[in-house]
Amino acid sequence: MIQLLQLISNKQITMLKDIDNTIDINKRGKFNYYYIPNMERIGIINFISKLDSNSVYIIIPIISMFGKTSDPHVILSKQFLITNNSSSIIIHDFLNYKLDQAIIDFGLINLQDSNYFQLIFKYKKVSLDFSNLP
Repeated sequence: MIQLLQLISNKQITMLKDIDNTIDINKRGKFNYYYIPNMERIGIINFISKLDSNSVYIIIPIISMFGKTSDPHVILSKQFLITNNSSSIIIHDFLNYKLDQAIIDFGLINLQDSNYFQLIFKYKKVSLDFSNLP
C-alpha cells in the first residue's frame, strides 16, 4: 500500500476512471471543500501537507470567481486521486492546463483577465479494497 501511495498523482495525474475495476473504491462519506486563491501552487502544497498519511482522496477541482460553490462555477476535470505524497507541481501544471483550456473553449474572458478567483478542491477520503485482485 505504501508504494501505491507514493505513485498516486506523482509523475502524472491518477484519474479515478483509470483505476483497475477489480479494485473496489469506497467513496462513501461527505465531501469537504478547500479553497486556494488564484490557484497558487503554495495553496496546493498546503492542502497536500494537511492530508492524512496512508490515505487516498478523491479531488474534484472547481474554479469559482467568488469562492462560492452555490454560484456558477467550472469543474476543471474529472475526479482524480491524491495522497500526501502527490506532486504539487504535477497537480498545478495539470490544473493550469485545464484552466487554459476552459478559458479558450468557453471564452472565459473575465477569468483570464481577473486578478482574483478561487480554485476549490471538493474532496473526500476514500478506501481501496484489493481483495478482488487476482
